[in-house]
Amino acid sequence: MKNIIVTGANGQLGMEFKDLAIHSKFNFTFLTSNDLDISNRSAVDSYLDENKVDVIFNCAAYTKVDLAETEKTKAYEVNANGVKNILDAMSEDCIMIHYSTDYVYQSLSGIAIKENEETYPSNIYAVSKLAGDHHILKSDKKAIVLRTSWVYSSFGHNFVKTMLRLADKFDELKIVNDQIGSPTYAKDLASASLTILNVLFHSNDDAIFNKVYHYSNLGTISWFDFANEIFNQSNIEISIKGIPTSEYPTPAARPAWSVLDCSLVSETFDIQCLPWKESLKICLQKIQSE
Repeated sequence: MKNIIVTGANGQLGMEFKDLAIHSKFNFTFLTSNDLDISNRSAVDSYLDENKVDVIFNCAAYTKVDLAETEKTKAYEVNANGVKNILDAMSEDCIMIHYSTDYVYQSLSGIAIKENEETYPSNIYAVSKLAGDHHILKSDKKAIVLRTSWVYSSFGHNFVKTMLRLADKFDELKIVNDQIGSPTYAKDLASASLTILNVLFHSNDDAIFNKVYHYSNLGTISWFDFANEIFNQSNIEISIKGIPTSEYPTPAARPAWSVLDCSLVSETFDIQCLPWKESLKICLQKIQSE
């Protein structure tokens, strides 16, 4: 039986892996930052030396986008140095799937972004994540980068749960309508990761590794559109007003356009990305049943 470790186990994606692991053929071990601090090189070396690890789903990340503007060192320690620590310590046969972000792009084309498009990270968080991606692209270990966007889940803190919480407090909300992207249900991302892993296990093509792949749900929407659909599907009556980013300033800049082209991951791993509204419905049903 293959041994899989999931770092960042308390995050949205890590929690979704816990759900999937219940019916999995793999032996999963879930590690929080308290169990394994990936920014600590000696801790990573010791863990991977003392335990047989066949697969690493690296969900560990510093994700406080705005706070990263003043905590640059902390962001780099996890998002960049942490990735290198794992790569240096993992065995030649071990496989790592690492998760990155659409925030590394700043496209103005209005066309879905392919993996070979130039990166222009617009904030410290994105710069630190891109540095981690580069460690994988330059590595000779069996690792890939999955860049995703607008992740949400029934677990943790995210846009969907924030909208539901705010709807209980206010009669009207103002939502940014000029940032365009695609939501990603973390459960879909976790499920896709297992499909990808199965292909990686059986592939004899080394060129499949040390590459970036995009994964998100299908659709091109604004945060305003996302909020509107959340409320529609939840039968919540609330007034929402679309506003430009300039009316909602944040310490860290966000890309105006970050729609990901997911054709490469679909073709390479035979994955069908689901429409965002369908996945949102499943997530909301789970939230409402809890």
